[in-house]
Amino acid sequence: MIRWHIKAPAPRTYVDAVDYSPLVAQLLYSRGIDLNDVPSFVNPDLAVEQDLFGLADADKAVQRINEALLRGETIGIFGDFDVDGVTAALVIREALTGLGAKTTVHIPNRFTTGHGLHASGVQSLRDEGATLVITCDCGISDLGEADKVAAMGIDLIVTDHHVPLARLPVAVAVINAKRADNRYRYTEFAGVGIAFKLMQALYHGRNDASRLNDLLELVALGTVADMVALTGENRRFVQRGLQILNKTQRPGLQALMRVSGLTPGNITSGDISWALGPRINSSGRIDDAAMSLRLLQTTSLEEGERVAAELDAINSQRQQLTAEVYEHVAGKLASQSDRPLLFASDASYPEGVIGLVAGKVSKEYYRPTVVVTEDTDICRGSSRSIPEFDLAKALERCSDLLEGFGGHPMAAGFAVKPENLPALEQRLAHLAARELEGLELNPRLDIDAEVRLKSLGGTTYQALRVLEPFGQQNPEPVFLSRGVEVVECRSFRNHERWTSLRLRQDGVIYDAVDFRTLRGPDDIPPLIDVAYNLRLRRWNGEEVLQAHILDLAPSGIE
Repeated sequence: MIRWHIKAPAPRTYVDAVDYSPLVAQLLYSRGIDLNDVPSFVNPDLAVEQDLFGLADADKAVQRINEALLRGETIGIFGDFDVDGVTAALVIREALTGLGAKTTVHIPNRFTTGHGLHASGVQSLRDEGATLVITCDCGISDLGEADKVAAMGIDLIVTDHHVPLARLPVAVAVINAKRADNRYRYTEFAGVGIAFKLMQALYHGRNDASRLNDLLELVALGTVADMVALTGENRRFVQRGLQILNKTQRPGLQALMRVSGLTPGNITSGDISWALGPRINSSGRIDDAAMSLRLLQTTSLEEGERVAAELDAINSQRQQLTAEVYEHVAGKLASQSDRPLLFASDASYPEGVIGLVAGKVSKEYYRPTVVVTEDTDICRGSSRSIPEFDLAKALERCSDLLEGFGGHPMAAGFAVKPENLPALEQRLAHLAARELEGLELNPRLDIDAEVRLKSLGGTTYQALRVLEPFGQQNPEPVFLSRGVEVVECRSFRNHERWTSLRLRQDGVIYDAVDFRTLRGPDDIPPLIDVAYNLRLRRWNGEEVLQAHILDLAPSGIE
């Protein structure tokens, strides 16, 4: 059962001091935006730029890259197979190419080498002539592989945003905003954000530094898709990046928008999350992420159309696989749903979708969830968590059982030998039981404001857009309206548990859709209290406000 938590009302002094409507003021307050920070939140360009060299080792990295440029060395770029890793690799490649560098890129394959830095991939870059290798979105926890790279005589620069271990990898420079010795105050970058910051430092003082601005569409893609906090500099990156993305000149992105049913000029952060990001990610989940790199960097309209169509088809395959594996995992875990940590493993689970399945199970049961693809040599696992349990720390406490691991407090992956899998499950379960003891493990829906439907009409929706872009730590506003009459309710033709509704309150009628509660028309009472997001629906050239229902209850009952 979802707990409704209505956030505290903004004090009158706060509302009066903010130069926006009382509703916008409430939303700013509920996001914890200090009065002094409101101007820079609404307009991120007002934020004070920090010292680029406040990132530890940025000076060393810039010096080594400049040496490579002067000597005409080939610079290898070691990416990752998700949107963040692919966009980070392309940001570095295009920035370096703009300075005349010779570059070569390696995107690892999930199914042959797995996540993270691997000496075999560096060897392939070396075979292409690389003497300096820059990692993107990986490397911070790959200590053994970094040692192998050093033994090969290759200079290594690590750019990563995952939580560092107690020891850093052996490298010329390690650029990570989460390092304890940074002077840079912002820490929540995605891997592509770290890559961009390094390129900003490299371009610092050059006359052509402004050419980096065009790369912000890639930064926006990777930042939103990787679900990092859309606060601080990330907010500025995404806001600027969306402006460029909506006018993109990249044929591959133009084609991907078309197959996704999106219209340039109206692309939002939500469109990245639900349409563009999953399609770009799909190649790394099912096939080879090098396909996504080709899409983003091609200058050919024909190739862009072809690769976009391939990615769209692969994404459909990914959706089907995810649904099938989810049904199997959910069935296996149904009798264990009260355990503090859910753990499922099987040789039949495709590695590319286990993270998505873990996320769906974790959301449904509100438990940290681990899903593992078993193999006779190495088992690979993916896990998703809840705010009350830090997965990254938990896996670090299991490092003696693992062949490799990395990630964030809410999402992490690992590799483990089959013989260590039972011990890993037992230890993770023990850690979760200890950390979560005594807590009420039910999902919580944070509600920004209780409103009447009529208060959201007129210019209100446009006024709310000053809060965009929405994402992690700046979610879409959630409203609660009580005593709402359901005047019409019917199922979608292709999904009997999805419903289309018409809601009425005070004579005002709103269209609504319910993809979340899965109640079906027969289970929805005629008078409800309803929690929802408000979105703009575009259809046949018209724009209509629509409520997207998050939860509902019979009126008067939470």
